[in-house]
Amino acid sequence: MNYTVQIADAKEHFVGFKAEIETKGLQKLFIQLPAWRPGRYELGNFAKNIRKFTVKSESGDPVCYTKISKDCWEIFCANLNKIYLSYEYYANQPDAGACYVDENFLYLNPVHCFMYQVGKEDDAFSVSLDIPKNWQIACQLPSNNHTLHAKHFDELADSPFFASPNLMHHSLGLNQSTIHFWFEGGVVPDMQLLEEHTRKYALAQTEIFGELPLTDYHFLYLILPSKFRHGVEHADSTVIAMGPASELVEKSFYNDFLAISSHELFHLWNIKRMRPAEMLPYDFTKENYSRLGYIYEGITTYYGDLMLLRSGVWDLNTYFSSLCGDLDRHLNNEGRFNYSLAESSFDTWLDGYVPGVKGRKVSIYMEGLVAAWVADVKILVQTKGKYRLDEVLKRLYEQSYKSGRGYTQEMYKNTLESVAGISFENYFTELIDGKGNWDKYIAETLEYIGLELIVQKDELGNLLSRLVKKQQMSNSQAEIFDFWIK
Repeated sequence: MNYTVQIADAKEHFVGFKAEIETKGLQKLFIQLPAWRPGRYELGNFAKNIRKFTVKSESGDPVCYTKISKDCWEIFCANLNKIYLSYEYYANQPDAGACYVDENFLYLNPVHCFMYQVGKEDDAFSVSLDIPKNWQIACQLPSNNHTLHAKHFDELADSPFFASPNLMHHSLGLNQSTIHFWFEGGVVPDMQLLEEHTRKYALAQTEIFGELPLTDYHFLYLILPSKFRHGVEHADSTVIAMGPASELVEKSFYNDFLAISSHELFHLWNIKRMRPAEMLPYDFTKENYSRLGYIYEGITTYYGDLMLLRSGVWDLNTYFSSLCGDLDRHLNNEGRFNYSLAESSFDTWLDGYVPGVKGRKVSIYMEGLVAAWVADVKILVQTKGKYRLDEVLKRLYEQSYKSGRGYTQEMYKNTLESVAGISFENYFTELIDGKGNWDKYIAETLEYIGLELIVQKDELGNLLSRLVKKQQMSNSQAEIFDFWIK
């Protein structure tokens, strides 16, 4: 399909789309808009933002169509060589996973707003942007003369882009690849410092998986005037929206900026390449249920911060402060007694991104982090520091992505057991598929590495935690602790 995109109404935030489709003798065809986006496992129902949908022939005459579902159109195209779609999309959500347009900025997540012909998902797509010549484009897709090119719809859907006259660009070489930083919002951090820190944590992550499987990676940063934090992963890029811009130079804000950047880069391997079998390939028309969110989000949440520590970007106090923030969210969620981690992963499609009913569920991010931490330390203890969760991820990457297939819980469990040399049956029965066993596993993990978790209540009754090293560690605890932080 060949698309042309233009700013239809900047003030009211509408983007215009025109698509040319060859009918090739068909009596009818079906045009589908995705119902959700990878990285947020809930239905987005993007068709609610579509208006002025029309279909015309080459001569400009209206073509008959009917809508057969909330986001699928049946088009009657007998005796026509080509048809032309036209519609507008409401783009007024400036976060890391949606779309936004105004007079000087066009930001699209194609999975929201581009349609495809059913049965032709593997055909190539071109997207010509009708924008001023002085505007730059930031995107993982190849482009020329303001036209983006995708090999198939899955690649297009996974390729967000910024277009603006105000983009700030910086790049660094990393092994045989290039890391690009794109900033929209008028401010940038200390780029020399950002380059140094990104290089450190990116190399540390690459070492785990044994390769950086791309030539270019793009950080698309949307710096907002108000308080905000959101990131979304893509195959060769990420969009990160943060604010307020006035705090970018402050240490706490910058550390959070690094944390979300490290998290999203880790997704390059964990979900954008190695992926659960039930999500390979994605079905954009309906829920893609998985009980494995503790792997693709929980492990990534754990490693996002841990790699900043292990690469030397963060000191131990900074890491402990961040880890305690995550543990606070865990300890203040009574859902850990009521619903399993695997069940909560399955239910992200139901209420995974809203508070929901009090105490109903846990988080694939927070409890997934704890589960990853427990597994990591357990492997370190059993192998006396020879292996850790890194080795499990490296093998799972080889067994799944490098072998052209998705992974399963059985594959993950078998890999854990193979690396650690012990059974993980109770770990899965009690921590992943069970409920109410978190305190036991956290206490065991803390004991292994010689830490104490001090928990107090604030004036509102919320639990606040603090991690401290025991004054007297055994030789074994000191050894495992050193292995863990390095």
